[in-house]
Amino acid sequence: MLNRQWIAERPYVIAIVIALLLVLWMASGLGQTESKPQESQQTTEQTTNQAPIPKVKVATRMATAVFDSVELYGRTEPDRTATLKAEVDGKVVEVLAKRGAAVKKGDVIARIAMNDLQARLTEAKALRTQREIEHQGATKLHKDGYQGRAQLARAVAALEAVKATIERLEIDIANTVIRAPFDGVMNTRYVEQGDYVKDGDQIAMIADLDPLIVRAHVTENQITQLTTGQQAHIELLSHQQAKGQIRYIASVADDATNTFKIEVAIENSDYQLLAGMSGEVTLPLAEVDAIKVSPALLALDEQGNIGIKTVVNNQVVFTGINIVKSESDGIWLTGLGKQADIIVLGQGFVRAGDTVEAVYDSAQTLAQQPSELNKG
Repeated sequence: MLNRQWIAERPYVIAIVIALLLVLWMASGLGQTESKPQESQQTTEQTTNQAPIPKVKVATRMATAVFDSVELYGRTEPDRTATLKAEVDGKVVEVLAKRGAAVKKGDVIARIAMNDLQARLTEAKALRTQREIEHQGATKLHKDGYQGRAQLARAVAALEAVKATIERLEIDIANTVIRAPFDGVMNTRYVEQGDYVKDGDQIAMIADLDPLIVRAHVTENQITQLTTGQQAHIELLSHQQAKGQIRYIASVADDATNTFKIEVAIENSDYQLLAGMSGEVTLPLAEVDAIKVSPALLALDEQGNIGIKTVVNNQVVFTGINIVKSESDGIWLTGLGKQADIIVLGQGFVRAGDTVEAVYDSAQTLAQQPSELNKG
């Protein structure tokens, strides 16, 4: 009873005890809160340290000696063409060459009626005989002093005039026969027998297909690598293939495209290759060591440079490349050296400098593990 009474008379004692208990309870809660972040941080560090290294599939590719080349698209054209035209008026009395037929230089294509040309030539030749006699007489009289220089000059002029008439008539008669100016193919004939033509009317078009010419255009960067006489390989869209040589390189670029025209001559004596066909022209340059890959393996670095991701000592390396040439099943690249471990699967999930685990693709015939290469 005494203790209770003493406590009742002193309530501040109870307040102090309760306050002490609250302080102790709060202190214990803070200690637990501080310990939990430390434990969480330790757990995160352990999880980070234990993160698995990414795996990438790698194929080892060996370089092969190939020719660096310039590839262009061109079109075949005749070496030259000629449109034959009438040089005299008259009826076409004979047509000898057929459309599409091969012709030789001097072959008769068509004949035009001479009309009165032959009669006029005979008349002119008779008149020439008369003018020659008159000239001889005038010369003798002038020499003897019976005629002056004026009479002699008139005799000379009359003789020269009739000679010019004969020459003109002989040319007209020769022009009634239309002949091929060179070997080629008569691609088009514009007249038929019985047609009447005037001076300047078209008769036929002859195309020279041997050599056949492939005309293409090259860029400023390519023009310095080419020379006349350089070998070329041509594959037409018809799958016909041929070899030729560069015979002409333009010295002035085209104003519209800023490209340079080149001409490749192809031997075509049998006329099997036709003019007007599109094709690809390959101009081999120097021999280089290149690796063939799929275009899908190309990547860009942060600066936008094109290259390939490889693995060196379990680290991803971005290597810049140059495209030598492209084919239907891949592209040839330089810049990777004699051998490269190329990432063929997973390259999109790793960056240069990342540590990876390389899994070599043994299914690819060109891929070999480094140990196997060293054994060879």
